[in-house]
Amino acid sequence: MHAASGPTVDGYTMIGRPPVRSNLVLILVLSGILAAVLGWITGSVVDSIFDIAPTALVTIPVFFVITAGICLLYLASAFRPVGVDAVRGTALLGGQAVPLRSIVSGELLTRNPAATTPVLSLRITTDTGARARIIMNGGWLRSLPTSDLVPLVALIAGSGIPDDTGQDPLDVGRERISRSLAGKGSNVTIGRRAFITDCITAAEASGDVKLLDAVVQAAGPLGRSIREEATRIAQGTATDLAQNAAPQATTDAPDSDPAPFVPPAPQYGSVVEDESGPLDAEDDASDDDRFRRPDDPARLAAEQVVDRVHLDKLGDRGGAHGNRNGSLGNRDAERFDPDDERELPSWVPPQDRGRMRSWLADDDDVVHLQPIPATLGARTLRKVCDRILFGLAGVALLAIFGAAIAEGFLDRLPSDANALVGVAVVGSALLAFVAWIVGGIARAREISIAQRFSLEWLDSRGPEQRRRGLPPVLLQHFLGPIPAARLFAAGAYAGTCLGGVGILAGALLSVDPEELGATGPIMLGVSVVLAGIGTVLFIVRWRRVTRQRTLAVELGGERLAYLGNL
Repeated sequence: MHAASGPTVDGYTMIGRPPVRSNLVLILVLSGILAAVLGWITGSVVDSIFDIAPTALVTIPVFFVITAGICLLYLASAFRPVGVDAVRGTALLGGQAVPLRSIVSGELLTRNPAATTPVLSLRITTDTGARARIIMNGGWLRSLPTSDLVPLVALIAGSGIPDDTGQDPLDVGRERISRSLAGKGSNVTIGRRAFITDCITAAEASGDVKLLDAVVQAAGPLGRSIREEATRIAQGTATDLAQNAAPQATTDAPDSDPAPFVPPAPQYGSVVEDESGPLDAEDDASDDDRFRRPDDPARLAAEQVVDRVHLDKLGDRGGAHGNRNGSLGNRDAERFDPDDERELPSWVPPQDRGRMRSWLADDDDVVHLQPIPATLGARTLRKVCDRILFGLAGVALLAIFGAAIAEGFLDRLPSDANALVGVAVVGSALLAFVAWIVGGIARAREISIAQRFSLEWLDSRGPEQRRRGLPPVLLQHFLGPIPAARLFAAGAYAGTCLGGVGILAGALLSVDPEELGATGPIMLGVSVVLAGIGTVLFIVRWRRVTRQRTLAVELGGERLAYLGNL
């Protein structure tokens, strides 16, 4: 790792590598695989119809040119070259030179949040509307090398991006959680100070002293101010921790050193209180260091809530990925036991420790409610139905394979044996359908009872608990499927599929009404009704899912919004 910046073009230091050039081999290999599959299938179909043998030799190259061309054109147009010349105070955006101060906004775009490594890019916009994007964490594509932090920081430090976005961090967190639950990416507006702080922390995490000095120098007075302030916060907090741990250290191990404290990092929302401390470092010094968000924080937070992870575990898992949570202030009194000695994550700001302990106290109140006692009957019935489904599937498969093996030895099965096999298969299918429906009803009942219990628990606790949010044990019932989700989906798919096929069949049968009479029109009418019912069920299910997501974000309260803005 070294502090050398990227290549230069006409005096501009380029940020990142051209995605077309750096990912050309990957694009060609994937395009070749896709083209081979699609070209072979298309060539086989054409050959079977027109009896042209070498069709695949033509279709495979055509598909290769199409797929590779689409990928290359997209990368070339979406990620145009970006460079910076701090001396002249100009930037190069896609071949156009613009003043640095004309860059007025920046957004971090997270895409494919369900992926193991979501795609993250930085989009900058000028006051004339011109835009450019820089790949930060590419997923399949090459990420931004850590050495390119120097020109990137110089670009942001000299831009006209405000120091503070003016957004409420809780509102940012709620929006990100909401979009994450819907499987969508998020756009987070950056503030100049918070973004440069993260870049300085990433340089510090690399272990390269020259790179760190170069990044701080590229940030100018703002970088030096951030560095000095972070050092003061780290020293002050470490002193407080050492004083608090002194009595216990004297008793247990007089010669032991206090645990090092890693100050929290700022979020990309607004600064409610001072949040300019550095981020806990990651032990990764590769040149292709993915220094920004290896996982989408909103998706990670939602998964942690679903898994009922307490804040101490959240700290262990989040520290490896670089949490970004800033101070949220101390809005009102929190409920927690002052004698609670549970260790909180090191990234928790001192002013937020009371809030964290309040959440842990809420978790203690409901830790025994997993599962909720009132749902045990429905849960047991659902599990029984699931086991019946597996058992009936086994019976049907055993009957089919047994008949096939017996027919191989006997050449022909007796009629009674064939009838028995048919009854076993058809009967298993019918019973399995009944068990599936009953299991769906039990599942709907289980979720409905759990949601009603959670709402009653929250209402009995008052407005302060609503502000803090439901504990994860109770909130998880609003983050999963809606009640009767299985039944809604089954009815919607059955209605639309059967209705669509029936409409086609009814239209064909209605062509000759003299022989078939009213069969065609009746089938057409019934099919239209079925298709309409299926469509209505799809709409109702979608609206209920949307409404439950909104309710989940509201019930999650401050805790979920806080986690969503990490």
